[in-house]
Amino acid sequence: MNIDLPWKEESLSLSLPEAWHVRLPGRLDLSGGSAPDERAIVRAALDNPVGEQKIADKNLSGKKILVIVDDNTRPTPAHRFFDLLLEDLEAASAAMENVTALTALGIHTPMTESEMAEKIGPANLARISWRNHHAYDSKSIHDFGKTGRGTPIALNQAVAESDLIILVGMIEPHLWAGFGGGLKNLFPGVASAAAIGHHHSMISEPPYWFNRVGADPEDNLFRKDIEEMQEKIGARMMIVNVLLDEKQRITAAFAGDPVKAHREGMAYNRKKAGIPMEEPVDGIIVNSQPMNINFKQSMKCIANALPALKPGGVIMAFLQAERGLDDIPLPDKPPPLFILRAILKAIGNARIPRFIDIVKKGLDVEQKFLTYYSMRLISDYRIFMYVPTLTAKEARHLGFFHYCESPEEVIRMGEKRLDSSARVAVFPDGGATFPVI
Repeated sequence: MNIDLPWKEESLSLSLPEAWHVRLPGRLDLSGGSAPDERAIVRAALDNPVGEQKIADKNLSGKKILVIVDDNTRPTPAHRFFDLLLEDLEAASAAMENVTALTALGIHTPMTESEMAEKIGPANLARISWRNHHAYDSKSIHDFGKTGRGTPIALNQAVAESDLIILVGMIEPHLWAGFGGGLKNLFPGVASAAAIGHHHSMISEPPYWFNRVGADPEDNLFRKDIEEMQEKIGARMMIVNVLLDEKQRITAAFAGDPVKAHREGMAYNRKKAGIPMEEPVDGIIVNSQPMNINFKQSMKCIANALPALKPGGVIMAFLQAERGLDDIPLPDKPPPLFILRAILKAIGNARIPRFIDIVKKGLDVEQKFLTYYSMRLISDYRIFMYVPTLTAKEARHLGFFHYCESPEEVIRMGEKRLDSSARVAVFPDGGATFPVI
């Protein structure tokens, strides 16, 4: 059987063993087949916010407005609708000198002015001020208290100085929050590194639920802990969240209350991007489209597809990762994969965080939890990956997957690990879709 995966401007053709029972979902198409009118979609959302007054109907004279925008690791095309947001702020008598855009970096690499101009549009950026968030700068952080779980609500000082906060981003599957968007731009987007670390530690706590893609928010403490923070913030908050199709076109938008509007957006995403499956399969073929900017973002296709895979199953992954490792520092070379797998099996999931503290001292917040995630993958699955922007040396130092020189090698290695009549599911747009069992 031959299949094609979207790959840059072309496609990646793969020949699969004829004996495999292949589950091949249709390409993600949220648009219904026609080119969507993106601006009309966003305009309708702004004019009909969920659980909140229209921005244009507010009285924002003399008020300070903070627009927190997701960074360039997300493909949110804010430049295609940001002027509509400024238009509504002006209609509400907001002065443009009182509007500030803040990047929701978490602990990602700061954006340059040209990158920010590309993100929200040069003409829009010229009208307002902007700044990067700095998670490690304690002087720029305001303490709002703690959540019931004890997570410090330590956020950028600009949050405390604002009267209205607008969170601009996208709703997508997310390995820990269930779905992106909503209040994630606030936390971890503009949180301190220490607060992010405390919050993220829950993924390594009982019941060791390290992959929460598509999870119901009421059952997901990772999401509920974030949403609890809204009560501690004095400013009013709104979201403007969009959803994209496989061509990265806006096909839906949700504005309004950060929880209520986000719930509607999640329901839409689950309906349109969730792929129904009756039961888990033996192997999965996943492609990073459209999350292709770097290795970390491209890896999301694996997280998204994991619910479709049996324990001990085989992952065959194709990652574009255009910027390679980007902001991930090259770690020390780990022991051979089979030795590390044996160690992790012996110590069990509960002891992996302590094991990381012993053998990987000095990791920052994100490195620590990416290491935890990769070790869970090593323990539970077999992974074969084609990532042409990585070298074999870089792959060896990452140490959690088998590096393949060609797409064909990925399939050959998967075939060796799977039974001849294995059931295999294919996710061509793995960065944006997820299975619903």
